[in-house]
Amino acid sequence: MLKELKVKKAIKGDRQAFIDLIEPQRDKLYKIAYTYVKNEQDALDVIQETMFKAYTSIDKLQKPKYFDTWLTKILINISITVLNKNKNKTYFEESAIASEYNNIDYFEGKLDLENELIRLDEKYREVIVLRYFKDFTIKEISQVLDIPLGTAKTYLYRGLESLRKSMEERGL
Repeated sequence: MLKELKVKKAIKGDRQAFIDLIEPQRDKLYKIAYTYVKNEQDALDVIQETMFKAYTSIDKLQKPKYFDTWLTKILINISITVLNKNKNKTYFEESAIASEYNNIDYFEGKLDLENELIRLDEKYREVIVLRYFKDFTIKEISQVLDIPLGTAKTYLYRGLESLRKSMEERGL
């Protein structure tokens, strides 16, 4: 209830209320953005643009209880835009990867999974990433992506099935 009150204050123009709402979500937002754009600098740019867009358009938020969903939706849309702009760029931060993953088998398996996820249809990839990498519930996924609950479940099932088949075909 306190959060909804802060959202209402932010909608009325209270800058500090907006900052209080955003600050606890920075890590979550970064993780989601990084999952999409796969680059630290791009993820930080996505967060900055998300905060600007959210701040300038918060007065359009109709239901304060959906602030988190609304904010995540903005972030995902901006991430997809950045991803599409950078489609032909490849980023490989070797030092960060080496320090985080000393086990080469684990690293190769993670790369295989990420490569297979990239090959999936975007609608399936989004649902799988939000469900298994960001621990969103199916209901939250349907709200964030603005799709019916049944459609979110179908996308998850079809995406996982497609991922499984693709990995089997490649011997992974």
